[in-house]
Amino acid sequence: MTRFESGLHLPRASGTAAWQPLVELHGKNVEQLLDNPIDLRRAEFHPAGKERITETQLLQWRGDLNDWAFDRGFPAPLNEQRRSAWDVDLGMRLREDTANLAEALHPEVWCWIATNLLPHFVVYRWGWPKLAEGETKVEGRAKWSRFGSDLRNGLRLALHRILVHGSDVAGRASEQEFQSIQYRPSFGLDQRVAQLLLRSLVDAFDDPDSNYGKNGGSRSLDCDDVCQELRVINSLQPLCFSTDDRIVNVVAEVIERLPELRKVRESRKLRRVNGSED
Repeated sequence: MTRFESGLHLPRASGTAAWQPLVELHGKNVEQLLDNPIDLRRAEFHPAGKERITETQLLQWRGDLNDWAFDRGFPAPLNEQRRSAWDVDLGMRLREDTANLAEALHPEVWCWIATNLLPHFVVYRWGWPKLAEGETKVEGRAKWSRFGSDLRNGLRLALHRILVHGSDVAGRASEQEFQSIQYRPSFGLDQRVAQLLLRSLVDAFDDPDSNYGKNGGSRSLDCDDVCQELRVINSLQPLCFSTDDRIVNVVAEVIERLPELRKVRESRKLRRVNGSED
């Protein structure tokens, strides 16, 4: 059941300085951000949107999300496994709450929500942007990308993980597997290819007869080896033009060659070490 009625319009934030409200908050811990005040008078809305969400509705939603987060261990530190589980759980919750809204996928909506309503969730998961030596304030749009309008937005990325891969595959995948596919344009920009690749990897890890993550290999290193080999294959025969079956078979063939790929990786590592000793 969705939280909001259809037809309701959400606040938006756009422009190169959407992150500016966070500059004065930089460095605060997540618990100090739980009740950050919001001001809808400064928010943008769809020009034709007559029914706008109210401040009361947004604050009630945040309160419920905070309760939900505390039930899941927030703000206890996140290791790799817990980061992945947090992303999946948060993506599912955000999808459930906003599924009925026309603007549920609008990037500027998530920019406003991340910057104004739920910055503590972004900071909890991704941390604050780091100050460079000599800086007193973090400046620059790229450094605030986890709060911005593109797919690096911390909330939007969690939602995207669920929308593209579904809760089953998203929940079985490691953080590295998801990011290794999502952040490679040759894979991540094609949702069909991304879906097939990630599902193939998690199925292989769950298969006791597969080389992936077993038989002398680790899940993280094997993921890196497989994805690097897939990039080479994709550069010669783009996977976006391949059938589903071929993509699945290509992944299976690469995984079969993992013993060989591991040796190549170790050989390269040894050469780098020897080269540094010279």
